[in-house]
Amino acid sequence: MAKINHNNYLDVVDSVWTSAKEKGIMHINSEERRFDGTKFTIKGKELINFGTCGYMGLETHPDLIANSIRLTKKFGTQLSMSRAFIRPTYIQELEELMSQIFDGNKVICYTSTSNAHISVISTIVKPDDLIILDQQVHFSVQFPCKNMKLQGTEVKMVRHSDYLMLEEMIQENYNKYTRIWYMADGVYSMHGDLPDTNILKKLLNKYPKLNLYFDDAHGMGWEGKNGSGHIYNQLGVNKRIVLISTLAKGFGCVGGTAIFADPEMYRKTDIFGGPLSYSHPLSPANVGAAIASAKIHLSSDIYKYQAELRELMDYMNRRLVEKNLTNISSPDSPIYFIGGGLNKVTRNFVHRILEEGIYVNTATFPVVPNDKSGLRFTLTRHNTKEDIDLFADAMEYHFPKAIEEEGDTVERVYEEFGCSIEKSKKNRINNYTATATNLVIKEYTTIHDIDPEIWDKMFKDRGNISHSGMQCMEEIFSNNEKLEENWSFHYLIIKDQKGELVLATFFTGAIYKDDMLSQENVSKNIEEVRKTDPFYLCSKTLAMGSLFSEGDFIYLNAEHSEWRNSVNLLFEFVSKTKKEIEASTVIFRDFNKDDILNSILEDEGYAKIKMPNTNIIKNPKWETTTDLLALIKSSKKRNNIKQYAIRHLDKFDVRIKNKITGEEATHYFDLFSNVKSMNYSYNFFSYPKKLPHILSKYAEWEFIEIRLKENDQLIAVIFGYIGDDHYSPLIVGLDYNYINTHHIYKQTMFQMVKRGNDLNKRKTYLGLTADFEKQKYLAETIPVYAFLKVDETYNLELIESYSNI
Repeated sequence: MAKINHNNYLDVVDSVWTSAKEKGIMHINSEERRFDGTKFTIKGKELINFGTCGYMGLETHPDLIANSIRLTKKFGTQLSMSRAFIRPTYIQELEELMSQIFDGNKVICYTSTSNAHISVISTIVKPDDLIILDQQVHFSVQFPCKNMKLQGTEVKMVRHSDYLMLEEMIQENYNKYTRIWYMADGVYSMHGDLPDTNILKKLLNKYPKLNLYFDDAHGMGWEGKNGSGHIYNQLGVNKRIVLISTLAKGFGCVGGTAIFADPEMYRKTDIFGGPLSYSHPLSPANVGAAIASAKIHLSSDIYKYQAELRELMDYMNRRLVEKNLTNISSPDSPIYFIGGGLNKVTRNFVHRILEEGIYVNTATFPVVPNDKSGLRFTLTRHNTKEDIDLFADAMEYHFPKAIEEEGDTVERVYEEFGCSIEKSKKNRINNYTATATNLVIKEYTTIHDIDPEIWDKMFKDRGNISHSGMQCMEEIFSNNEKLEENWSFHYLIIKDQKGELVLATFFTGAIYKDDMLSQENVSKNIEEVRKTDPFYLCSKTLAMGSLFSEGDFIYLNAEHSEWRNSVNLLFEFVSKTKKEIEASTVIFRDFNKDDILNSILEDEGYAKIKMPNTNIIKNPKWETTTDLLALIKSSKKRNNIKQYAIRHLDKFDVRIKNKITGEEATHYFDLFSNVKSMNYSYNFFSYPKKLPHILSKYAEWEFIEIRLKENDQLIAVIFGYIGDDHYSPLIVGLDYNYINTHHIYKQTMFQMVKRGNDLNKRKTYLGLTADFEKQKYLAETIPVYAFLKVDETYNLELIESYSNI
């Protein structure tokens, strides 16, 4: 089977963040002519800064500014050469001062913390080591670990701060590796939570092969002796603890630092630590500011500044408790997260706070799960208690307003984040309830309870999902021995009071492989694990349509005055059904790029992902192969069809059947299994073996056999669904021994197109993948999209971590 274009993790980020940019809450251009840390100017309006990570406020300290200017005047704007040749005096001075901050341990300074990670990880981690990443460790740590896979280093991931899972993974792999590295953040940048250093100490003592590697960029400055940071304050460094920190954020400058207790690790990294040697060193301006900051950290001033920030943190913590907001952050860090739930609620909430003259950050999927987006903000010494009072009052007022305006409920949002709610705030909105009085909602769990005439009025020519087609599907995916072969069916029909149809659709509940749309090499590696753990990286999923159909699965009368309310009821139906079947993932599919529901789904927190394209032939009638070729303008495509399909027609005997024997059903399924086992590009559990037998019971289904004339051997089969006005060849089975000698895949493609033409159908649905082959026959390739919502991002992040294997 031909390869397909795959959804990429970055495409999801692009879609979500582009939408946030369009809403005016991300990628904002500021307009201030000078910045003292307190306010941004956006669209001509001053906004109080609750968004930057300069916790100690040192970026505007006069000593840092003066020394930055002093060193620039002395040494110019740069030294354009590798430190492998020359390490200038000012960098020597900075590294000696940083070493003093960390009690004499060796320190290397980099142009960024990201460069520090790339340098150190590639130097100290070996192919016979194991890396275990915390799920939420910073991307700057995860990125170089992907490259480590290329040298053969194994990289695994544990759920965020799940120390039981960590210990189990250590035990399972202990005798396989020389060292095991657990990589985590000292302060997690999204929720401001901290690792449990007491548990990590115990694990370190219990397992001599265990090593700890921390990114403590967000801990630097505001905690610890000399402002050395949270992790150094709690654990220090030794030969089994490596610490990466920063010259940015709380330190007030730009750059990264690596702190070593092991002289050999330091020596190797210093000699050739990747970007340390092949990129520019810190500029004199940056180093000048950093030297001044280091001297502040080595003075008593740092403790005064820490106390000032701590006082602001304590005050903010008290105000948040008083306001009873969905604060899920640690009270011991200056990073805060107020859960908003759905993307649309968070965007509304953030927009309201911006309008109040307060700048905050937005946290959305895929950084956090779809339904757990939120308002993220930070505290710095630039803030005042008056700022905090204004901000807390604004959040208290606007939070329930944003929830209600977007059609959610205060109770649901608080429950989503595990927060209790005061009785005074239990003001349930009634958008959904109000629409229910105007619309009649019917829910079903089997197609047998739905009037065939009503269903077919909407769906008879949308692939194989007619009333009879759904009966067939229910029969195939029920009462099977394997758990993954049993699906639940959920139908929704909404009418107005006069009985006019407004919306209808169906969903299936099934176990999905979470790597379904991943790259083939990713799925191949995951399938190796599934040989012993069959449901590894799988999720119970509620999906519009099914994995045995493609096409437009929703009927929506967008001209009806109640159409928008019917969509609200659809979301309520999905939420309720998801809970009933205990699904953790919801998928809406297949939508074209201009579908009216796209923006609504994104507002509901669904992430837009690219599906494989669908291919449809709007059949021009032809009588002979000469007629067909005359329709194809491209000589290259004509010649390809002649050479690989038409020229071989006399080798095959093509037979069309509806009723088949048990032996034939088994043979058909085996041929399908050949294709399924070879194709990882659209990775899902195989269908039940009874599938061909069940299909033969229904008049709409047929089987096209392709046999060799010379010996009557069956080498290909097509399972096709015949609709009133369309033909849908849904499944192909092939004998791969004849792929090259007889070009059997290309012959199968020709026979599918021919059958749609012979049946005189208006359209032939050629399905997913192999776009290029289908375009030869004048198929229109149509981009389609799905919309994804997950309860928890661990599986997606773990799959992404496989991408460099």
